[in-house]
Amino acid sequence: MEENFRIGIVGGKGKMGSFFANFFKEKGYEVVIKDVDTGPTYDELCKTSKVILLSVPLDVFLQVVAELSLYIREENWVLDICSLKLEPAKIMKRYLKKGEILATHPLFGPYEKSLKDRIIAYYPVRGEGIKAWFIKVFSLAGAKLVYVPPKEHDKMMGLIQAMNHFFLMLFGNILAESRLDVKRIVELSTPSFEGLLQVFRRLAWQDETLYARIQLDNPFSRRFRKLFLRECKKLVKALDCSDDPNRVFKENFNRAKAIAKELDRLLPRKD
Repeated sequence: MEENFRIGIVGGKGKMGSFFANFFKEKGYEVVIKDVDTGPTYDELCKTSKVILLSVPLDVFLQVVAELSLYIREENWVLDICSLKLEPAKIMKRYLKKGEILATHPLFGPYEKSLKDRIIAYYPVRGEGIKAWFIKVFSLAGAKLVYVPPKEHDKMMGLIQAMNHFFLMLFGNILAESRLDVKRIVELSTPSFEGLLQVFRRLAWQDETLYARIQLDNPFSRRFRKLFLRECKKLVKALDCSDDPNRVFKENFNRAKAIAKELDRLLPRKD
């Protein structure tokens, strides 16, 4: 590790900022935290830190990058961890005329105990040094690094994050509107339904503001919400109004089964 290799984290008091502060400290890096009304100025941060990690909400990202741009130096490396990549990458490229830039998205939350097998999406905006360092540090920590261009990333997140959260919210509302006793639901759950409940229970400690931003800020999310509604209406109508609902059900089931078989080949088995 080169001399005076400090890592400055803007938004370091937030949950993800704190996670990465602890991660880098454990790896032997000196970490300095900048947050609202605390920490060094941007000028001091850029002078004393090699790496500047941006862990701030999307709604203030432009403002933060614009202010940082006045003090960024050629030797600085800047990376962000925003949940969207297209707009943040454009903003960093537009405003940060010096230094190297890497766009990343950790596909996990701040409560992970280890980075082993956790996925981090990344895209080099400018410079080879930061990319090589990032790949080395996080690969050694056991993370799975996936190169993905920003537009493709955001399209994928429209399904992987926004549609997933949308489905879970609907599932929770259906449970509530069913008026069924939750305790009895748990007692009578099949293994597969219990698996769904285990996924749903994670909402209990999630941040609704963050989930709202993931749902509303991604321009590709609307497409998947419309697709969800269209497929729901089509299937309900086919089952309730068809002359042969048994045939319609089997056709739709086998269509889903074909995707399931493809996933069965791709996903690691946990049983």
